[in-house]
Amino acid sequence: MEDVPIIHQLEEKKSLHYHGTPGYSLALLTNEYQAPGFDPEKNFHLVFDQENKLIAYAELRDDANPPVHPYVWFSVDPDFEDQGLEDYLIDWGEKRSLQVLDRVDSDLRVAMRSHSYHVVESSKKAKENAEMKQIRHSFRMMIEMDEPPPEPDWPDGITLQAYDPEKDAYAVYQVDEEVFQDHFGYVKEPEEEAFEKFMHFMTGAETYDPSLWVLAMDGEEIAGICLCRKYGDEDQDTGHISVLGVRRPWRRKGIALALLQHAFGEFYRRGKRKVDLGVDAESLTGATDLYIQAGMFVLRQFDLYEKELRPGKDVSVTTLLSSDE
Repeated sequence: MEDVPIIHQLEEKKSLHYHGTPGYSLALLTNEYQAPGFDPEKNFHLVFDQENKLIAYAELRDDANPPVHPYVWFSVDPDFEDQGLEDYLIDWGEKRSLQVLDRVDSDLRVAMRSHSYHVVESSKKAKENAEMKQIRHSFRMMIEMDEPPPEPDWPDGITLQAYDPEKDAYAVYQVDEEVFQDHFGYVKEPEEEAFEKFMHFMTGAETYDPSLWVLAMDGEEIAGICLCRKYGDEDQDTGHISVLGVRRPWRRKGIALALLQHAFGEFYRRGKRKVDLGVDAESLTGATDLYIQAGMFVLRQFDLYEKELRPGKDVSVTTLLSSDE
């Protein structure tokens, strides 16, 4: 963990180079690497120059259970791109990914995955050299508000309730799990482990503010949730929506749009004029269209690549499941 500050410096340099923003805060990055089940000493590979300056690194996320999609992220200092480091790091990632095969039932499909910033050509080229296939896109979307956003129009019978950390945490986790079963790539994990990870990622960093979490209620039942952070991955002047989800029986009623507009309004009241979120570009639930309808635009694109390491039964979500699955 003592290497996290220099990793953060490299990521900040890269984000400023390509996007003009500092990107992840050190606190957020530290929280990512303190996740339950993640071992930084085993899952990082750092590359230094002759002056002992970090110029590239790769990390492997294989802490899912089961780890059917070992995830490789690598980053190279812009001054050292296209000199072979990208190929070297993706090769390291593939070799490390193969080690998960012994931890996954032999009949299950295992595929290494990795994202690239759409604008970083050297990263995409290395993945293609490694015979990875581009399978998906995701967006960072944003709204910029010059005036207060529209007030939410809540459907009949739906009320807004503030989140209570003392009594609502597990119920909110269960809703999060339920709605994300309709998202590409979802893999069900043992409940106790999944709840621990949810709480770590959602509440473990300085961006957590329980007053930015709200529940859309239909009587005593949670119909939908909107979980926001004080800021997200881009910069501290931008509010961030981490989770926006509506349970199946309450979809297509306007609840998601109302929750989104509530979030915009709350950030506006707090002095934030920009709000962002991440979304699957081909969202199975139509989320991307909803965000465009609400006035958001695509700020950034990320490309998801995959390489099959072993064929078999795919336990991750690739299509919208029917209600009895």
